[in-house]
Amino acid sequence: MTKFTSFLLLAAIASFSAAAPVATTTTATEFVTVTATAPIATPTLEKTEEPLVTTAAADIYTSSIKYKGKATWFTDSYGSCGVNWDGNSEPIVALSAQMMGAQSWGHPACNKKVRIALRDNPSKTVIARVVDKCPGDQCDYGSLDLSPAAFKQLSHLDTGILNIEWNFV
Repeated sequence: MTKFTSFLLLAAIASFSAAAPVATTTTATEFVTVTATAPIATPTLEKTEEPLVTTAAADIYTSSIKYKGKATWFTDSYGSCGVNWDGNSEPIVALSAQMMGAQSWGHPACNKKVRIALRDNPSKTVIARVVDKCPGDQCDYGSLDLSPAAFKQLSHLDTGILNIEWNFV
């Protein structure tokens, strides 16, 4: 029974894969669904009513979006954006890995500026440049890792963690 079932399955796969190729195109307003009416039939195209919903990655870098998270600080001099810096004199930040994703060098966020404010004292702000990626286990989405120069403009280093709100500028 197992050999017979396997033979039928292989025959169905061979027949289906031998079917004529189907070329499809989609636009931003329609989906195309490929369905097979029988295991060895040529697939047919069927238009669905579901809209194609996409959010461009660049949308998160607009100045109108405010992020909330935690700010920590770190010392280093070279990061995932491929630039050198002096964190003791330059206000820089590492963006969370959730926001930067897998890409590093050449990422659209690299070298962008962010305005960071304390949530409990919004008059305390700093503008810093994105030069690095903060590891996912250390920075949640919306959190930033700041250089000592950036962190000191908001609070003392021994504070350790700050509640912040920030946006791209």
